[in-house]
Amino acid sequence: MPFTFRRLSILAVAVLTALAVFSLTACSKEKPEGTSGDTTLSPRFESEAQQFETALKDDPKNLNALIQLGNLYYDWGQNEVDTKGETAQPEDKWIRAINYYGQALEIDPKNVNIRVDMANLLRFTGRTDEAISQYRTAIKLDPKHVQARINLISALGQQKEDYKAAISEYEALLKVAPDQKDNAALKQEVDSFRNAPKEMKK
Repeated sequence: MPFTFRRLSILAVAVLTALAVFSLTACSKEKPEGTSGDTTLSPRFESEAQQFETALKDDPKNLNALIQLGNLYYDWGQNEVDTKGETAQPEDKWIRAINYYGQALEIDPKNVNIRVDMANLLRFTGRTDEAISQYRTAIKLDPKHVQARINLISALGQQKEDYKAAISEYEALLKVAPDQKDNAALKQEVDSFRNAPKEMKK
């Protein structure tokens, strides 16, 4: 797993308030793999997921339950990465999250954070072209969505090795968010794209 992003969608107020214990903030940050994770969370993820899945059987169009389940499986997979590092195999959980997010977007297609979270998981599971499409859709919905733009830059450069497009997207980002000039990690990544061998640039 060469890259991970914390999800953007914050858990909504729900019946199961215990979810707040491990919900993540709307600030998306990369975390190095192999760091210690709380392994006690795994059975809790399973228990919470079962309860929301039961609720969904009673109401298949329950938007909150769909988002909660997407978030749960996203975080469950991330917890496995945090705990096991390179030996983690979170794909099955992330594929389930993608499915729930997709259903949620059918109901609420303008939910940009959910769309970006789904795009992250598409990227993690090797579906880069689909991820890029979802990032672009998110940006059309919200041109100032900084994380969608940053993740798009990274996907274009890292996975597609389309450095020209990645640099172009970085310049577009700076137009809507000039403060990102101070984002040292992003600048370093884009500089690496600029310095790539000419024969690799598209």
